Amino acid sequence: GRRPRRNRVWSPYRGPQIRSKGLQKYCSEVPSDVSTGISSGSSASSGSSSRFPETGWAASMFEPLRQHFTAAAKAGLGSRPLRFGTDCSGAEAPWFALKAISSELAAQLSLSLEVQHRFACDIQTVSQQFIVQNSQPWVLFSDLLERLDTGYCLRAKMMVPVPSQLDLYVAGFPCKDFSILNSNRPCLQGPHASTFHGVVEYIKRHQPATFLLENVQGLTMKKKGQAKAPIAEVMEILRSLEGYQVKGWSVNSFNYHLPQNRMRVYIVGVHRRAKLLLPLDAWSSYIREDMACEPQVPAHSFLLDDAEVEVQAELERLETYQAEHGRIEIAGREGRWKATHDNLRKELGVRPDEGPLIPKGCGWSRFLSQRTQDTLELQAFRMAKKQGSIDAEDVACSKFFAEISRSVLYGSFRESQTPCLTPGSRIWIFNKQRWLIGPEMLALQGFPVDELNLEGIKDQQLRLLAGNAMSVPVVGLFLYLILAFVQFDGEPLAETLD
Repeated sequence: GRRPRRNRVWSPYRGPQIRSKGLQKYCSEVPSDVSTGISSGSSASSGSSSRFPETGWAASMFEPLRQHFTAAAKAGLGSRPLRFGTDCSGAEAPWFALKAISSELAAQLSLSLEVQHRFACDIQTVSQQFIVQNSQPWVLFSDLLERLDTGYCLRAKMMVPVPSQLDLYVAGFPCKDFSILNSNRPCLQGPHASTFHGVVEYIKRHQPATFLLENVQGLTMKKKGQAKAPIAEVMEILRSLEGYQVKGWSVNSFNYHLPQNRMRVYIVGVHRRAKLLLPLDAWSSYIREDMACEPQVPAHSFLLDDAEVEVQAELERLETYQAEHGRIEIAGREGRWKATHDNLRKELGVRPDEGPLIPKGCGWSRFLSQRTQDTLELQAFRMAKKQGSIDAEDVACSKFFAEISRSVLYGSFRESQTPCLTPGSRIWIFNKQRWLIGPEMLALQGFPVDELNLEGIKDQQLRLLAGNAMSVPVVGLFLYLILAFVQFDGEPLAETLD
């Protein structure tokens, strides 16, 4: 989509247009000359007790880099503020990662690392609201495709210069055209490909010292009839940018402190105006071994008690909706999905006389459409078969999570970890008899949920933000490596590491 006409654009800094009284009050208190950012005084923890577990990713990842950061501090890291900007900003995972890293460097080395958040940009209204309430960049743009040297700032309500000469530029360009969940997978010929080219144009025109791009694993998978996977063309375009060394890696969030199976591709570029202290090829051992760590706690530790206000609010919303509208059904497709499900039942060896593993009306299943309820039942049979016990009581006590929002042919289930969280995810928790709600999904992405200002943001919108987000520890991994092994201009030069 494109940004709406300027006189109709949503602006978080324009009081009369803000529906949420809380957000209006917050924005009215932001002075016009505010300078926001991260410094050693910015703590990664508010000091209040969190309802979600601490993963400890920032401390764990720091240790393999301790001597390199000690050297970097002597060489000048922290001698000036680092300039940072994001496109396709979403829930601003890189900002939260930098906040945790800054706090860790201060605690471990008394290193004061100031990061100036020069700009953020996202076309989605809920992302703009989340950004204003939480990360507060200097400039907030709506559409990167309507920017060149200047762009419309939602905060200033006017055209402003687009920040150049960043030290850190991070963007997670849209994944829909590359995702294996997209049956067509148009890739760089798709309707969202223009955003990728917009990111490339920003890099070409404004030359950040480093860039970090993220996308789905589908980027590395060949489309039927194609000789090469889309990643080949993406890397060719990025490596054609003058002055940059570029390398990419596929990583899974499960290997970096989070109990979520989430494969993603991260691509790092370093411009020649910055000094690369360790060749990009040599980063792989840190990524695969030294800084990798499977989660120390299961996904169930990230679940809220059913008595918590967010769970009760979502339950009340569902009950109200059902009372007013009844159960949601998908019109016109019953024959197709029923045939698919019947075939799968035969493959699983489910007898017609077997009772359901998910009792009718159990928990939140009563709010599901007939198709989704049957998908849940089939996922339960798959899970029970894997466990070796076809018993409803065992299913209800199991520690499995299952994706039930998509076709039963593509949905997955996992024990003590969740399937990949997506914007449309409905992840069923068997021993809770409900699905994950927004705050839980954000926590499973590594966000400090109890420190966030989520006022006026609905649960469905939180699920959208979480599903689109980068995992905080994973983007933190790459930001750690950039800070340790790249020396930015304006800092004294150090010796290159072999």
